[in-house]
Amino acid sequence: MAMIRTMLLSFASLMAAGSMIMTAMAGTIDVSNAAPYPALAGVAEPGGTHAQADPGLVLLGADLVEIAVALGAADRILARPADIELPGIEGTRHQVREWAGVEGVLALRPKLVIGSSVINRRLLDGLAAVGVETDLIDRTIPAVEKVRRLAGHLGLAERGEALTAAIEADYAEASPVLRDGRPLRIVHISKQGAGTNFTAGGAETAVHNLILRVGALNAAAEIGRDRYRPVTPEGMILMKPDVVLISEKELPAFGNLEGIWDAYPGLSLTPAGREKNLVVMRDLHVRADAASSGIATKALSQALHEMFP
Repeated sequence: MAMIRTMLLSFASLMAAGSMIMTAMAGTIDVSNAAPYPALAGVAEPGGTHAQADPGLVLLGADLVEIAVALGAADRILARPADIELPGIEGTRHQVREWAGVEGVLALRPKLVIGSSVINRRLLDGLAAVGVETDLIDRTIPAVEKVRRLAGHLGLAERGEALTAAIEADYAEASPVLRDGRPLRIVHISKQGAGTNFTAGGAETAVHNLILRVGALNAAAEIGRDRYRPVTPEGMILMKPDVVLISEKELPAFGNLEGIWDAYPGLSLTPAGREKNLVVMRDLHVRADAASSGIATKALSQALHEMFP
């Protein structure tokens, strides 16, 4: 314990000294009101035999659901994961659990089942064995590739190309923000992915890709973290984030805006904690590389430029 206490004090002292040469800029920027996904104006509405068929699409990932809705195919979704907040999915007939079994999904009489993670592999193989069309569009691949593959399944290639063009146009508007000549260090704090522990999004996550797209460094990945792993106070201090990202959906779990800095162990001792640099985003904008990835990239970039003008 003595060693840990000494370590904490040492880091705190070093960062306190460092902060004296930094420009003190602080504040919370809330971009959670950004559009949930692009509106495809000027593109033909979905039509043809695919749209006239009964809903038979089962999607096992939130990223895939967001893309399907953005493509105008919400009414073709037969079942989706339960824990998604997204306009346009209110009418989905069924919800599926993350560990749904073959028999339970078969009972829905699906025509096409698409997973987004290797944990869906056993289910997909079981369904394929009894003649159900399946695919795995892994959540780690780029958003535009996911869009093209899902649009191909749905017979919506034209809308898929329009959506990828919208995403890439928003990517192009992002530009890096430097602080004292170096990239910003950003951390996404959470309580998901490791029970109710305090976690941070490391490499191999959607938020990692988001942070890189705005020209910043993922502070969790920089110290060797991947996925959402528990974080100790010492670990958070080592990350040295300049900015904290949080999903609006998780704000209550941290005591809302005023409680975050004291609720998350070690956060108040970081540059972000001392200056209260916080960006609040839509949950899927932080957690999914999907139809909204361009909007999320543009919104975060603009927030950082406002925070560090």
